[in-house]
Amino acid sequence: MSATQVFDWEQRYRDGTTPWQNPTLHPAFLAWRDAGTLAPCRILLPGAGRSAEPAALAAAGFDVTVVDVAPSAVAMQRAAIGSRGQAIEADLFAWQPDAPFDSIYDQTCLCALPPTTMPDYAARLASWLRPGGSLFALLMQTGREGGPPFDCPVPVMQALFAPPLWHWPATLPPAVAHGTLGYDEQPAILLRGRPLA
Repeated sequence: MSATQVFDWEQRYRDGTTPWQNPTLHPAFLAWRDAGTLAPCRILLPGAGRSAEPAALAAAGFDVTVVDVAPSAVAMQRAAIGSRGQAIEADLFAWQPDAPFDSIYDQTCLCALPPTTMPDYAARLASWLRPGGSLFALLMQTGREGGPPFDCPVPVMQALFAPPLWHWPATLPPAVAHGTLGYDEQPAILLRGRPLA
């Protein structure tokens, strides 16, 4: 069984048991977009579920690709994005794009994966993103065992996304309270370095 399918995501969407997904645009997303840090480009949103960001990016002129394992989430994103992008039903641990992306926006995918699978996922993110590209990440801070959502403490994430393949900012912005869960999310923009020799 693939790490993407450890949980029955389709059933969770049908049952409404994905409380980490915000129904509105995330405050960090709005800040990045409004500041021009997140500017139109070819962008991937892995495991985006039913989030509002893909449609907002498509409307802003981004070339959007969503990849999700849940058929109903993919159908929802296809309808929302229309002809301004694509939504692909696929297992993220088996999928590979034709070419690297300029940016990746990960709001809910990383925290939805069991921690034992995160190194494989981090390696895939690196392979999906061009050198010099940006990973816009929201790192869930639950401070507890278990999940989903799983805890993504910053020191653990800095070891997972480590130099020279990844470059962290000198300082991180303040954490943002999650609208429905009572946890914080740490926004971070990581730059993809050159491939390891």
